[in-house]
Amino acid sequence: MSSTKCTLRKEVRNEINKYIDSEFIIEMIKEIVNYINTTNKVKIVDSNFDEDDENSRVNLISDGSFNIDDYIYVKDFLYELSWEGTYIKEFKESELSDVLKDRSKYIPMKITEESDVKYKYIPKDIATILFEKVEKSMQLRKGELYKEFKKRYTLEYLFSRVRWYKRSRDGKVYCDIDLKELDEDKRVKYEEQIKAEIGNAYKARWGNLVAAKVGSLNNELLLDTYNEGCNLLGITNEYLAEIIECDKSYNEEKLIDIMTSNCKVAAKSAKGINRLKVKIINSIDDKLDLLINMNIYNTDDHMSLFMQNAREIIFGYYKTVTVEGFRSQLCGSEDKIKKLIRRVAIVENIFYKAYLNNNDKAPSIEEMKNFSECIPWICTKGLIWTSENIYIKSIVKDEIQEIISDNPIEEHEEARKMKRHFYLHVGDTNTGKTYASIERLMDAETGVYLAPLRLLALEIQDKLNSQNISCSLLTGEEEDIKCHASHVSSTIEKLQLGIPYDVCVIDEAQMIDDRQRGWAWTRAIIGVLAPEIHICMAYEAKDIIIKLIKDCGNTFEVIDHKRDTELIFEEKKFDLKKDIKQGDALVVFGKKKALAVSAELLNNNVKTSIIYGSLPYSTRKKQFERFLDGETDVIVCTDAIGMGVNLPIKRIVFLETRKFDGISQRKLKVSEIKQIAGRAGRKGLYDEGYVITTSDSNLIKSSLTSVANKIEKCYIEIPDSLLELDINIIDALKTWSLAPVKGYFKKPDVTTIIFLLNRLKALNVKASKSDLLKMATIPFEENNKKVIALWEEYCIMYSKGVVNLKSPKLNKIVNTKKELDELESYYKSLELNYSFGKNFKLMINNSYIASEKENTANKINELLLNSLLDHERVCLDCGKKLAWDYSSERCRFCKEKLQMLRGDSYKPNFRSGRKGLELRGKSSRRRGF
Repeated sequence: MSSTKCTLRKEVRNEINKYIDSEFIIEMIKEIVNYINTTNKVKIVDSNFDEDDENSRVNLISDGSFNIDDYIYVKDFLYELSWEGTYIKEFKESELSDVLKDRSKYIPMKITEESDVKYKYIPKDIATILFEKVEKSMQLRKGELYKEFKKRYTLEYLFSRVRWYKRSRDGKVYCDIDLKELDEDKRVKYEEQIKAEIGNAYKARWGNLVAAKVGSLNNELLLDTYNEGCNLLGITNEYLAEIIECDKSYNEEKLIDIMTSNCKVAAKSAKGINRLKVKIINSIDDKLDLLINMNIYNTDDHMSLFMQNAREIIFGYYKTVTVEGFRSQLCGSEDKIKKLIRRVAIVENIFYKAYLNNNDKAPSIEEMKNFSECIPWICTKGLIWTSENIYIKSIVKDEIQEIISDNPIEEHEEARKMKRHFYLHVGDTNTGKTYASIERLMDAETGVYLAPLRLLALEIQDKLNSQNISCSLLTGEEEDIKCHASHVSSTIEKLQLGIPYDVCVIDEAQMIDDRQRGWAWTRAIIGVLAPEIHICMAYEAKDIIIKLIKDCGNTFEVIDHKRDTELIFEEKKFDLKKDIKQGDALVVFGKKKALAVSAELLNNNVKTSIIYGSLPYSTRKKQFERFLDGETDVIVCTDAIGMGVNLPIKRIVFLETRKFDGISQRKLKVSEIKQIAGRAGRKGLYDEGYVITTSDSNLIKSSLTSVANKIEKCYIEIPDSLLELDINIIDALKTWSLAPVKGYFKKPDVTTIIFLLNRLKALNVKASKSDLLKMATIPFEENNKKVIALWEEYCIMYSKGVVNLKSPKLNKIVNTKKELDELESYYKSLELNYSFGKNFKLMINNSYIASEKENTANKINELLLNSLLDHERVCLDCGKKLAWDYSSERCRFCKEKLQMLRGDSYKPNFRSGRKGLELRGKSSRRRGF
């Protein structure tokens, strides 16, 4: 027996770990409570922090006291930022590239000596601070705790905590020991040996990181932890929250019955439900026990989190239990699943009870139960979602269908009583369609011109006024109403249907096929009050517009317009450096590309005018005038050039043949190519027009002679009667947009409107349905963050009864590139100020807005004239000039050098306030210890 040795049983090691961890957890819980009660949240202000200055510091300011209802789990609180942090040095990427001139110098020491560094502030989170504090305090108790643990050391305890073994050639051979057979000396020897084994296990666990010892707090609810901490500290819990219990009401029992009976079937038929992962299947009973027994606090956040986790388990279970290989492992847990379903139904009933209190017209559970379509949705999505998206929509579908007239034409009674004659001016771009129509408009005593763009409306207003025909301007962004004006030049959406005119001109009518704006052309054609109407259009729109006119009971005649200038495609590939000619229009897609091309041409002594979508209209006009007056040689533009702008362009150059349409990068359509290319060879100035491209020659060439697909349907407007339905405006729009419509009509895309309405809902803007719809359809650039933030502010101000809107402010400008963006955003903010105030009859300082817009447009124009070279593309590292269409932000040499550096010498240096945790930026959050 002299060679007999012992090893600790696994259960003993777990016992030791549990003993040590519980002490650390107790201490950690106390510290969490103390921190919540004594320390405010921190907010980092680093707007003035200079990473290149070692003396620069970020500012830390108070962000208010903690409200633990905002934090579901302990980890959400622990990974908030603390009031402590450190500054670290990081090598600049560009400096690394400059230092390493060749492969032989890829030496870290060399980099350290010669490179500049930047200083970065790395904030510590609360976990780091508390862990460090707990580690220090527990270190002082280490001996005391071990003494407490040693009180267990009885002879029986010690000898039952180990397994005995002997060594043999085959390895360990486990055996038993009889204490009665041992003499005193051997018993004492073995006893000391066991104590040493336990002591080693104790030391091993103590040596682990504090994070590992308190890791179990990750999944604890913070309210539970705070309550436990208050009990440990003997203080009052200021955050006591009600724990949910069943109320045994009729509705609750009814809902439990519905969900228990139908969840299994609902899971099979529902889409988008994922199977359980293997690691969850292996611990399914533990997961279920946790959800069945956990406290559910009567706060929206806690209840929502429980519902999310519970539904994932319930429906994942039913999705997985039928899969071969998992059936036997899961089927024994169905009773627990049913218990969990019962808990879900209890919480769901509480949610719906509160919802019913705030929504008088919401259906009862009994009403939804009797509507079979609702049952699976109640199980998978809940009562509120089912009420709003299934029950209410189903009830109002019939009402919606009644609203959608079989023939929208009949809605315009006054126009139906009038005898109207249409002149359809059909032809390609630059064939004189608009010119002929405007000549007739100028002869009429009263008339209206309806344009697709404000710029065209401005152009026609200027033309009529220059001929001593008094003409007002009416657009979404601006009005210029002249007293006793006989004519109006307007964007098509602003047509005033009730006013009679002698002549109406509708321009670019092929836009009747536009998903978002096409309804305005349909409405104008079927509703304008004029006996003589001229419609200018491309060939593809002719048939659908003739259908509309015939159904209106009106007469028409078609006037074909042919090009007097031949359009010639140049076969050779265009070279930007060699092939530029005066009178060229260079087409790209995107503001940055337009600016980069113009800067590159300026370097080659070629002066340019620039046109792109976000450019203010008055600046566009100035840029056009420079081209018209011969101050510039060429014009660089986006597809904004394609519609209605008459310029002395001799040749269209496609520098790009693909554009991003909001979803993907795609090739240009035939109609787009013809529209843009048709601007070449202005009638009356040139005998020929030319088209050339840098790529896709076959696409451009074939499109010039191809026939665009005919437009087969036209869009209708959103009916005002939608506002009369007993349903919120978002649901009304969604349901209306999905309802079928007869004939050759189709409904417009309401995605953007619903997106904006949802933003208003999130902001809790209270207004009538008509006002909400008006807010969501005001013309402004919703993709511009600054403009949409101002729009939200205006909506909130109006809902609170403000009559004087806040004036937009121009932000401090940092550099020329940003200055251009800031000025464009400011201009659009001024337009929004005007249009919002005008739509809601609020006080507007017209003279101030007009003056600021003019000044801003002039500043933008000055930037395009004097600071264009700032938009030239250069390498981020070495400053070498890059071509406008170069695919990377670095030149090839710097890019290859950086790749080699990262591959062999560059290693990210992660530092943190405590060992074992990765570095994180101030805006990111870690989940888990």
